[in-house]
Amino acid sequence: MSATQVPTQQPKLRFLQSTLQNFRLVINHVVWLAKGSPVSIILVMGPTGTGKSTFINSVSGSKMRIGTGLQSETAAVERTEPFQVGSQRVVLVDTPGFDDTMKSDRDVLTVINDYLARLHWEHIKIQGIIYLHRITDNRMGGTALRNFKMFQAMCGHDAMRNAIIVLNMWDQVGKEVREARMAELRDSDIFFKPAVEAGARVLPHDSTPSSAVAILTCLLERKPVSLQIQVETVDDHMAIAQTAAGMALLGHLGTMENKHVQELIRLRKELESSEDEKERKELQEIRMSLEQAGRKMADEQVRLQGMKGPVRRQTDEPAPPRWRLRGIARMDRRGTVP
Repeated sequence: MSATQVPTQQPKLRFLQSTLQNFRLVINHVVWLAKGSPVSIILVMGPTGTGKSTFINSVSGSKMRIGTGLQSETAAVERTEPFQVGSQRVVLVDTPGFDDTMKSDRDVLTVINDYLARLHWEHIKIQGIIYLHRITDNRMGGTALRNFKMFQAMCGHDAMRNAIIVLNMWDQVGKEVREARMAELRDSDIFFKPAVEAGARVLPHDSTPSSAVAILTCLLERKPVSLQIQVETVDDHMAIAQTAAGMALLGHLGTMENKHVQELIRLRKELESSEDEKERKELQEIRMSLEQAGRKMADEQVRLQGMKGPVRRQTDEPAPPRWRLRGIARMDRRGTVP
């Protein structure tokens, strides 16, 4: 393979690796069910750097990689081994944020949706969803808003009663400041209020294992649910672009493309009026960068609109019978299931 071929193959390779990882994760969930050891699956979502992996490690004893730099450490869906919370066995599932340094938002949506679809095919429901937000942030910027909108669109109104918005790093901010920020986030229509009105709860987390256990305990009191995107892609056979999450992402890409167009128009006017050669060179470089970003966004929209739903079982194929699940469990004990 030539050096020029490598970049075009890497995204495909990463996608295949993510798909295989999702298949392995779901097989493990099926195996646990077959062994008569049901587990409660809780998703952990939120932007990069909000402490998802740290939260998971502190409560489960796992050793997921924790990012210390600008790059995201969670490039695919990852899950813990089952651990005990009270009388229930729990699995936490770490998901990449919609600001991932390694994947486009379209790739992130595809990876998460593929995992959720496979769970739905096996009739495995979601016990709860944790969305992490840093209370240390003095404003909720565009990245945080985009992640939260995608979280809302994927979960849907009915699943919000199984969601907890966790205000992470609570112990790192003074009492008056954090309580004021919590009230603004919870009561504002552009922030968390729509989710709260649909049944989501907002809880602080002070970075201690006991605080994390208390959050999980709240979710374990709920009845498991299916997320909106699972119903849309699996039950209703929608293409990803037709789902609420897909349309939210298309809307974001369209907005960003329009902003780039307006910025290009402004740059062209500056180029026409500038007589300074150095300034003109700098403006040309900025224009070329914007044009490249604009082409990438347009390409992302085309790719998203052309994507089909996850590859699914035939609709008339029944769910795996109990004897088949017991067989899978026996295979797992021999170590032959990935």
